[in-house]
Amino acid sequence: MNPYARHIFICTGRYCDPSGKATHLYTRLARLLGPLGAYEHPRRVKRGTSSCLGVCSGGPIVVVYPDGIWYHHVDEAVLERIVREHLEQNRPVTEHMFHRLQGEGNGRT
Repeated sequence: MNPYARHIFICTGRYCDPSGKATHLYTRLARLLGPLGAYEHPRRVKRGTSSCLGVCSGGPIVVVYPDGIWYHHVDEAVLERIVREHLEQNRPVTEHMFHRLQGEGNGRT
């Protein structure tokens, strides 16, 4: 199995996403990733959902690992920016970040 460079999770929990937007974002993400989602891509990105990421407000919440970058209030426009700027160009979308893990585990600061 080819390794993934990154994994992007979208919280679908009812407290984080009471209006149910996260499921639509997850579906949209498949199209936005395009070649980045392909098995043979060297910087392949895996997408997934979580029924709870433990934040429970400000959603939809999206987190990118191993970067450890958490985004709040993600809509389609923000998701497009996350894919284009963060995943493709290695430039996190700072105005939508609310947390960034620090330390040895993620290899980034």
